[in-house]
Amino acid sequence: MLTVRELVTAYGKIEALKGVSLDVAAGSITCLLGPNGAGKTTLMMTIAGVLRRRKGSIKFLESEISGLQPDSIVRRGIALVPENRLVFPSMTVLENLQAGAYQRKDPIEKDLDNVFARFPRLKERASQQAGTLSGGEQQMLAVGRALMSRPRLLLMDEPSLGLAPLVVEEIFRTIAELHRDGTTIFLVEQNAHMALKVAQHFFLMEQGRVSFSGNPGSLAEDEVIRRAYLGSAR
Repeated sequence: MLTVRELVTAYGKIEALKGVSLDVAAGSITCLLGPNGAGKTTLMMTIAGVLRRRKGSIKFLESEISGLQPDSIVRRGIALVPENRLVFPSMTVLENLQAGAYQRKDPIEKDLDNVFARFPRLKERASQQAGTLSGGEQQMLAVGRALMSRPRLLLMDEPSLGLAPLVVEEIFRTIAELHRDGTTIFLVEQNAHMALKVAQHFFLMEQGRVSFSGNPGSLAEDEVIRRAYLGSAR
């Protein structure tokens, strides 16, 4: 579904992505691991069109999207759940969800009902300002807002960051449910233990480059990765 080839993205003279190549298969949950500063968020923002690539190619469903504006990429079927949620704090929960569907011309009521069914707490707080929600509720809102565009590919950047363990479990249950419902998910996540429960393929990024690609079994067999991300080595 998504093909990235030799992607270079820079901040001024500093290259954050140094020739990244990877694939996300349709119908999969693919997880990107890596330390802070490795370039994971830069990759997500480049795919979403928020950052401009300097070199390389990004293809979605075999069509080049690297030169498109973010709104065009959303229309193609890609939605981003950004790091740190980035909800609109002074807008209500309902207004945030409506913002997720701002490009659509068709009725959105059914999609609102689906989001509220998936996240009942959002329905309870529909008229509440998003900035007053807890961190877990804001994460649910960020996911719900992205779903309002009816994405075929959902980019999720650190969805468990800063959340309590019970909320993390709830977020990962939601990820698994979305996958069962047919959404392809590309996930950046530091919690490798939780990612191992849902993802079918893993990439490891270090210093702007992909250094590992494999399935959960090969990830768990790599002693360096086990020590860094799973807390043990064989």
